[in-house]
Amino acid sequence: MSSATKREGAGNPAAAVRFDPVPGTIIADKYRVERTLGEGGMGVVVSATHMGLDQEVAIKFLLPEATRSDVAVERFLREAKVAAKIRSDHVARVHDVGTLGDSDGNVPYIVMEHLDGSDLGQLIHRDGALPLEEACEIILQACEGLAQVHAAGIVHRDLKPSNLFVTRKSDGSPAVKLLDFGISKLTVPDQTSIDPALTSTATIMGSPSYMSPEQLKSTKEVDERADVWSLGAVLYEALTGSPAFRGESLPQVCAMIASEDPIPPSARRGDLPEALEQSILRCLDKNPATRESLVALARTLARFVPERGKASLDRIEATVAGLDGKGADDLPVLSLGRGSDTRTRTARGRKAPPREGHPVLRTLFLVGVCAVSGFAIYRHWFRREAASLMNTASSVASAVEAALPPAASESAASAAPSASASAPPAPSSAPSASAAAAKTAPSAAPAKAHSSPHTHHAVKHRSH
Repeated sequence: MSSATKREGAGNPAAAVRFDPVPGTIIADKYRVERTLGEGGMGVVVSATHMGLDQEVAIKFLLPEATRSDVAVERFLREAKVAAKIRSDHVARVHDVGTLGDSDGNVPYIVMEHLDGSDLGQLIHRDGALPLEEACEIILQACEGLAQVHAAGIVHRDLKPSNLFVTRKSDGSPAVKLLDFGISKLTVPDQTSIDPALTSTATIMGSPSYMSPEQLKSTKEVDERADVWSLGAVLYEALTGSPAFRGESLPQVCAMIASEDPIPPSARRGDLPEALEQSILRCLDKNPATRESLVALARTLARFVPERGKASLDRIEATVAGLDGKGADDLPVLSLGRGSDTRTRTARGRKAPPREGHPVLRTLFLVGVCAVSGFAIYRHWFRREAASLMNTASSVASAVEAALPPAASESAASAAPSASASAPPAPSSAPSASAAAAKTAPSAAPAKAHSSPHTHHAVKHRSH
């Protein structure tokens, strides 16, 4: 393997040795360095070619002086591991990780997808405030990537303009990639490695101008809401060209974030819609409990992006619905205001799968319900109707007997036995009913008060 070379400071033999992967260097016998893309205080990024696939990639090296710090090495490797866990079009993909162990010492590296474009910080520095639609579309895509990061149980903790890389699609529209998960927090603890942000509580991990008040106080206790604060600060700067909090020193910036409200963005940009301004200010709420949610911010942004960008909102809502354990229809409906075709989220069409129990248990349950229902119907309807019919027949017989003329009394008397055989009159049943009531009733109530109901029961028993 041909390793990368080093160079010394010009004219100063004692100068710090710098790591310099020159063009033509072969890394891990398969990556050929083409050119340097950028360099920072901790690492250098080069463009390289995967010789077996003829694929352009980017390789990020940790500088040798940074490898003296175990925290720096852990943070560097954390970036690769966390990014590899996330499957998102808005997170830079990681292809490989390794360590150079030749004359250059142990220099770790990460092989990532190659991105053409510039980060949001460079765009703001070059052009100032971005057009409204473009800024909203960039941050909406960042919301989509961040929703997927949170769904993976990760808090980024270092969102800032330089960590939002903007590439361009074939139609010229922006495509955003989240970068640098070096100080990210896993909400599900990883027992195989330490959290580099927890090694020193006195060290500020991140960029203070974009850090939430709770993150400035304690890096350990932050959650996804800290990322929403940071994204609100980034959106503020993208729309106004100026940071939400700017001071002459780092302590002053931290004090402003902790105790002062930001200047309303409309004071720096007069054409800013009020709904968008209020959403930004809610993102910068110092109280995490009342801070704007990620999906609420996305819904506001979706009102001001081009039509092509509105699909991001659907994906964000679906991701958040899965994260919260809710069906899509449980999410509040938002009109995006498209004239007569006022469209709500398409997530409403995604129904939650029905919850079904065991088929045998369901069958037994239904049989039991049907049996109980049939018995209740028989007892409260059929038997009551039968008693009613018998009582009606008895009443009719009595009325007919009373209506006969006196001259026909002998013939009516001779006909009475046959009538009694078919429909016993009420008086003849009263004694037996009273006797039955005396045996079953717990109280000594007068028999006369219950003669009618008891007569009904006696008739029914005899009929059966």
